[in-house]
Amino acid sequence: MRQLELMGINQLLAVIRREPAESALRERALRRCLDELIEVEIEWQIDYRHLNLGHHNVSTIAPGVGGGGVTGRVDHVMEAAERFRYACRWRNMAKALLGHVNERQRMALLLTGYAIPEQRWAQNAGGDRALVEAIKQGSRGLTLAEVCGAQRIILTRLGYPMGAGQTIFGTLEAVRGSAKNARKVLVEVVGEQARLVA
Repeated sequence: MRQLELMGINQLLAVIRREPAESALRERALRRCLDELIEVEIEWQIDYRHLNLGHHNVSTIAPGVGGGGVTGRVDHVMEAAERFRYACRWRNMAKALLGHVNERQRMALLLTGYAIPEQRWAQNAGGDRALVEAIKQGSRGLTLAEVCGAQRIILTRLGYPMGAGQTIFGTLEAVRGSAKNARKVLVEVVGEQARLVA
């Protein structure tokens, strides 16, 4: 069998369905699947949220005028394909999954998932200003402590309004504790979703 770290969400769900409830492999697959679904949500919020899915590329007032060079009849299949090309069933599953926890826990999960310490960003010299610029440029190679310190900027990047940019978590332990409590709830939900997806 392949390593769990190399499996996609569909394969992880198959392992979860196949293994008995008390299996250590099933527990590891549940945690790995939860991590992957959180990553799907983070990527959606950072990369795809801005694509205005469902926004029409032609004017309803002046048909044939607007981007895309549409003249005459509209190809509805092509329009639907263009509109939903970034839609993903895993994103819908991740969104539903994160709906089982409160907003604070959701923020903690997204912040802990945002940190990828294995991909350290190159500009260590430069202090806080360089860190902020690296985050704005899309770097995720941060420790959880750096993510906690820059949570206002990161939460804004993840789609939370600027007014919500007050410091939510005062300490690193607060982020970890809130994420840990949310993970306890969501691991069970992933197991239920694995059964339903079959």
